[in-house]
Amino acid sequence: MAALPLRKTLLSVTGFAVLCLLLVAIAPTRLSVFPQAPQTETVAWPVAQVQHEQPVLSDSWSFNHTRDARNYGLSASQCDAAFPQLYAEIDRAVAHRRQSPITVSEVETDWRGDGIVRALIHSNQLYVVENRGVSDANHRPRSLAVLHSLHRAITATDEILPDIEFTLTDHDSADIGDVEHTTWAFARLPEQEKLWLMPDFNFWAWPGVGIRSFAELRDKIEEEEVEFVDREMKLVWRGSVDVAAHDVRAALLRQSMGKEWSDVQSLDWSNRTDVDAKLLSMDEHCGYAFVAQTEGNTYSGRLKYLLLCSSLLLTHPLRFVEHFTHLLSPTGPQQNHVQLRRDFADLPSTMNHYLAHPDRAALIADNARRTFRERYLTPAAEACYWRRLVRGWAEVSFTPRVREQVEVADRRTGGTKTVSRRRGVPFESYAIMEAVEWEVPPRPQGKMCEDGRRHGRRADG
Repeated sequence: MAALPLRKTLLSVTGFAVLCLLLVAIAPTRLSVFPQAPQTETVAWPVAQVQHEQPVLSDSWSFNHTRDARNYGLSASQCDAAFPQLYAEIDRAVAHRRQSPITVSEVETDWRGDGIVRALIHSNQLYVVENRGVSDANHRPRSLAVLHSLHRAITATDEILPDIEFTLTDHDSADIGDVEHTTWAFARLPEQEKLWLMPDFNFWAWPGVGIRSFAELRDKIEEEEVEFVDREMKLVWRGSVDVAAHDVRAALLRQSMGKEWSDVQSLDWSNRTDVDAKLLSMDEHCGYAFVAQTEGNTYSGRLKYLLLCSSLLLTHPLRFVEHFTHLLSPTGPQQNHVQLRRDFADLPSTMNHYLAHPDRAALIADNARRTFRERYLTPAAEACYWRRLVRGWAEVSFTPRVREQVEVADRRTGGTKTVSRRRGVPFESYAIMEAVEWEVPPRPQGKMCEDGRRHGRRADG
């Protein structure tokens, strides 16, 4: 009887030993699913990358305006593929400065009394360094709109942009009379080679004339469009003749007066009754088969809107260059508008010709639609242009100083101390404060209206 317990004990010990050997054998594989302590001599932890790989452009990718028109974040290679002819003005400006790079003194702002902003871009962040005379009802919306557009283009991409410092002016004409400065401008005369062209403020919005958003207007025109032959078969134009280009506007009125095909009328902006009776919205212009373009004091901001219409555009030779006007083609298989004499003496015969041949007029208008509304005047194209402008400027400009030494109050000692800080103010704060320096907490900037809405101007004057 005593041998049985001993036998059971031996079997138990033997079984336990076998079990231990099995556990030891399988332990490396079974236990490897649990985290192990890092071995500093062998483990390489991932390091945050400061540069992004540029997206590879698939051979199958091509720009589709229905899908991509409002894509603000196309890669550089996609921008090149989608808008190969967009950057002529940037290429011209770069070539002009290749042998004489831009210096820091050229971006001083003292040459311009108002309507100028000095800014820099560092690590894909927009900073406003200085603003001069941009708080009034004219300059404020323009400068803010341009800065918003640029900021949107910068933040929409994950590609690293170069650091730059620059100025931009929000006047119709940059009026850079000397050769000591350069700036970004809305338009230029051919001889103003030092100017760099940027998209103008109403590519963001122009609420003062009823355009709440450029992108919204473009969509609205496209959604409500009717066939060319179903439109009002007349030439439409509205505007003041009290401008620098009085000769062309007066000539247009003279040559179209009394014609059955004419809905050309002048506006007196100081007369509310006249404005209410004659004013047309931009999308209402698109209900006409023929639209007229004239310059004003300098360039005319309406051109881009008329090119959204896919109506037949008739214009005199334009003196001012915008960043997209090199794409206007007056002849050939890609003709996208009709160019007339500056005195519009050939307007009556031209209108009679296209009224008799509406198929030809529709073909030219269709070329304009494909070139501009569906490609080069899309929000995506604008964003691509901004980023190429930044890169082009960096090719021929100085590397900006991003930090500065400033004296600040030392609350511990009651005196002052020197600290290092980044130059300028991030645009996120500038968009709220509209200043590059302010007290903390800030002083009240104006009174709030009783209904909770703030007027465009301060309620206290």
